[in-house]
Amino acid sequence: MTEAHKKNFGLSEDDFVNLVAALRRGDEGLFERTFLSHFAECLRYVKNNDGASHDQAYDATMEAFLTFRNKIAEGKITYGNLRYLLTRMARQHHYKLQKKQSVVAGIAEEHQELPEPEVVFDPDTRAVLDVAWKQLGLPCRRLLRKVYYQHASMQDIAVQEGANPATLRKRKERCVRQLREIFMLAQS
Repeated sequence: MTEAHKKNFGLSEDDFVNLVAALRRGDEGLFERTFLSHFAECLRYVKNNDGASHDQAYDATMEAFLTFRNKIAEGKITYGNLRYLLTRMARQHHYKLQKKQSVVAGIAEEHQELPEPEVVFDPDTRAVLDVAWKQLGLPCRRLLRKVYYQHASMQDIAVQEGANPATLRKRKERCVRQLREIFMLAQS
């Protein structure tokens, strides 16, 4: 086997052209036999050279193989050192996954939810709030109950009610303002 064949999974340039044509027809057989023979080697390379766990290397290698297959079918990859290219793509997918995971972890740390302080009302304030709540219209009470007690998102409520989320947000603002005004009047 020549050096060019070794670098290209044992394929000659004519074999590669046939592979591209087969993929375009939907025939995956030659692709699977040829390139999947490199899967374990590529996985091992990403694990050993990039310090990836088995799962990370597997995900990166699988993503690279799928991308590689699509690019071959689209005619975006030409005959050359296919083995190197595929391994390089797996390493790049690993780097992207690592970067994405570190960004997500950073965001999660940054936006950790703080425990909500326990709010204790004196009995008089609680009684006034109960009166104000009962004076609030039923549609507002339902909406505020979903948002504050059931912790539903505006998107979820919008889907349930067949409404626009922006319209619901505005309605919620008006309901909160109305509750506040009723509360202040009842308190004075």
